[in-house]
Amino acid sequence: MASYRDDFYRQPELYDLEYEERDEDIEFYRCLARDAGEVLELGCGTGRLSVPMAETGASVVGVDVASAMLGRLRERVAETKLDIEVVQADFRFLELARRFPLVALPFNAIHHVFTAEEILALFDTVKAHLAPGGRFALDLIVPDARYYDRDPEGVHELRHFPDPMGGRMTSWENGWYDRLTQVNHVRYHYKRANGRHQVLEIPLRMYYPQEMLGLVRLAGWRMLRCDQDFSGTPLGREGHKMVLVLAE
Repeated sequence: MASYRDDFYRQPELYDLEYEERDEDIEFYRCLARDAGEVLELGCGTGRLSVPMAETGASVVGVDVASAMLGRLRERVAETKLDIEVVQADFRFLELARRFPLVALPFNAIHHVFTAEEILALFDTVKAHLAPGGRFALDLIVPDARYYDRDPEGVHELRHFPDPMGGRMTSWENGWYDRLTQVNHVRYHYKRANGRHQVLEIPLRMYYPQEMLGLVRLAGWRMLRCDQDFSGTPLGREGHKMVLVLAE
């Protein structure tokens, strides 16, 4: 059957298949949440991190703009009875009139913010929701030219999953990188069990380390840690992640 294109964040069942086993960041955010007691999580999605943070005893307010993703999170909240409040909003322009000892922007969510001006405005939003002495934690991907030089129509990172509609399906990635705008246009392909070819697209604005660190300094943040993984390895030349903890 012919392919069709859709928004990844309207497909929570496929999102969870891609990421539900991702666990490298869980203990990092759990520890921060346990210490803080209250967490504002920006870009919470279906709750892959919201639930583990709440399991520490912390109260979590999860914010996301995607209604389908929040629908799945609400199901999880109902199943677990954890202290998770769900808010549908664009985290860039959030106005909760509340402050939190921890604001988290996890799992590369900052790549959905496309300009330096928007990043600085987001940082102002975070500060407006950060309690005195609070911390702001985020992580992002360091751009890697090896991925951007791949065949944009090729089959990369081939995977096989159970199809939520029954049977098995095949998944792969491709896409293209715009070096001028620094936007990585990622396509997730799904060959469903019924033969349908579904394509989900995500544009991601990539930030190079010195670019992001410059924005952090410009916004007046104090750097508490800047690592290349969630285990505390300081950011180095071979790092593929940036893990930041900031304070005012």
